[in-house]
Amino acid sequence: MSLNDDDLNKIASLILQESRHLFPSTYPDIPLNITMFKRALKKSGSKVSESEINEIMNAAELKFAAIAPLNWNNFGTIAILLNQKFPGEDPAAISHKRIAEMVRKFPNFSDEKDPDEETLNSVIYTWVSLTEDDYKEDYPEIADDDTWN
Repeated sequence: MSLNDDDLNKIASLILQESRHLFPSTYPDIPLNITMFKRALKKSGSKVSESEINEIMNAAELKFAAIAPLNWNNFGTIAILLNQKFPGEDPAAISHKRIAEMVRKFPNFSDEKDPDEETLNSVIYTWVSLTEDDYKEDYPEIADDDTWN
């Protein structure tokens, strides 16, 4: 990847400056799209090859998720951040209380209300789905189609 952390942080900051009116979002995931990304890429003066766009956009999305204002509605983004910041945690074994404590420590999380059980379950289920790739590496002989047969 041709961009470093400083470049990615600059791109994420430019996206937030231009799109602050969208946050905090009512959607589960942060509403970042390719147009927003390319505009910020151009403003930052960064040049990337077409083959790098997806990798760099994914990296910029993680940087963006860490600075965009979040609330409990953003359970998809919260799960991505938890997966990134706590890779050793088993999301299937974590308590609702612990998840709420971890999320409230994010510097860009500002929701004062307590999350309901459905929201916390959504965070957990999304986080578990992000770790499924780890299990696929450990058990390549078990295909998704084989489950529950």
